Formats: sequence, C-alpha cells, structure tokens
Amino acid sequence: MKCKLHPGRKAVASFFSNHYCQECADQIKRAQSTVDRHVEPKDCFIIYEDSKNGWKSFTSMSSENTGCAHWVAHQLNIKGGYSNVCAAGYKIKVPDVIAGARKIDPEQEEVRYHDIWVSPDIKHCGLVIAIREEGGKKIYRIKHCSSGSGGVVEHNHTSLWKGQGSYHRF
Repeated sequence: MKCKLHPGRKAVASFFSNHYCQECADQIKRAQSTVDRHVEPKDCFIIYEDSKNGWKSFTSMSSENTGCAHWVAHQLNIKGGYSNVCAAGYKIKVPDVIAGARKIDPEQEEVRYHDIWVSPDIKHCGLVIAIREEGGKKIYRIKHCSSGSGGVVEHNHTSLWKGQGSYHRF
C-alpha cells in the first residue's frame, strides 16, 4: 500500500478509509490533538492543507468552520464535495449543511424532529430533538455542538436564542 498523498511512500496507517505514510500519520495525530474540546466527533475535524503545512485542525484555520455544522452533518449524513468537508467527508460550514434543504415557516408548517435549527446570523445550528407546547406556544428542544458549553448540549430555543432562528428540512 502507498500513501494517498505521497505515492512514493509506504503506507503505515489508515484513517477514514485511506492509507497514509508515517509523516502523514504523525501530522494527523497532531492535528487531531488540537481540535477544540467541544467539537464532536473530534478525529475527523481535520484537513490536509498543503504540502508545506500538512494536516491541520479546522479549529486552527477559520472561525467559519464550525463544530456545530460538523456535528449536524454527521447526524444527518450530509456529505459531499472536496472543499469545506472534514477528513471523513462531512460538511463543516452552516450554509453548506443547509444547502438544498427547504426552509420551514413554523407559522405555516409544523417543525419536526430532526429539522435543522439555524441562528439568525447563519453561524450556528443544531437539531430539533423534542417539541412541546407551553401556554399555547411551541417550545423546541435543540441539540447542538456548543463552544460556549464545551460539547454537545441541549437547550430550549426560547431560552438561549429567544425564539429566533430558522428551521430547515431535507
């Protein structure tokens, strides 16, 4: 077996169904160790940047690469393309995660389990995991990967986001 990125080198390790040389394996492990503590799953929130910089954590590259989008993409199997995806092929940016999804108007249509909630600035997202009624109003429970809370957590959309945001469905 040969390294996917360095075909002249012998592969010594496999990650995400690909084979890599010792240099890549070392860089991958180093990059994985720098992924922010709140991101789930951690092992694939990395990318091969280029031959000069090697493997990097998305955490170290851009604030638009979000753990929340990455987590939702894994939950709903949203893959595709060669850019803006983790090492396992899942989307990492909120706009990419909801691309192709239909926007739901809660006034016209019921929000459902596993609809995607998106913040008004389109920089954060999560999944609707429960719906209840309180005082004639719908309360949506959102599960999301949160840097502020340090991991995958649940919040009512009314308490954390004051009921703002949009809902999207595939």
